[in-house]
Amino acid sequence: GRETAGPGCALHIAGLTLSDTGSYTVRIESPTSPVPSTTVYLRVSEMLPRPMVTPNQTQVPENGTFTLTCNTSPSADTVLWLRDGASLAPSERLGLSSDNRTLKLLNATRGDAGTYWCEVRNLVSTNRSEPSTVTVAYGPDSTRIDPPGPIDLSLGSPLTLTCVADSVPAPSYRWVLNGTDTNETGSSLTFNPTTLDHQGTYECQAQNPITNRTAWASVTVRVMDAPSPGAHSGLSAGAVAGIVIGSLAGVALVGVTAYFLCE
Repeated sequence: GRETAGPGCALHIAGLTLSDTGSYTVRIESPTSPVPSTTVYLRVSEMLPRPMVTPNQTQVPENGTFTLTCNTSPSADTVLWLRDGASLAPSERLGLSSDNRTLKLLNATRGDAGTYWCEVRNLVSTNRSEPSTVTVAYGPDSTRIDPPGPIDLSLGSPLTLTCVADSVPAPSYRWVLNGTDTNETGSSLTFNPTTLDHQGTYECQAQNPITNRTAWASVTVRVMDAPSPGAHSGLSAGAVAGIVIGSLAGVALVGVTAYFLCE
């Protein structure tokens, strides 16, 4: 078999298995004296295989609950949990099963997102699982449109509006002009106004597919008609008329002054 006796009452067991765990007694037989004996307990521990955390990816809404399980060998004496490399301990929101193999977290916050591991130990080995990623869905928050308004734009001048929203996961977008859907669904909207119909209130709607929350932001765009060829740059028709009348009045005043001087 695998057991052989050696000098000095030694016992050698080759190829230890978990079934070799138990009590071993050595007894010295003597025909002339009492029979002394002693008993030792042998515990055989396995080299722990790598544990596995399930699920390996979790997405939970803010204030939601998630559960992780460390699947490991029964030979693991100790099970520890870590998040982003730091060990975790039970708290008001974080609970562990009696054998530490199940972690349950209540009222998830954004700070609970990260990478989780379980680490297992026994007398002869330590091993750590592959990471399990937890994402906490929230938002959209702080939604805005860049550039901010109001925006004055000339006909034929291109403009790009960008909708920015703090959201996990990334939201879906919808653009509306003066209450009418533009059928644009990206985070940016680019257009080149060719008519005054492009002016008005542009609204971005951002929706989170997990939280089902929607946030809005809006900006006002004014499209300015280009001046006609030959028009006086920077002067309105009223200003030009004022200049002409003022010039004629000046000429009349000079004529009257010259008349009195001649008299």
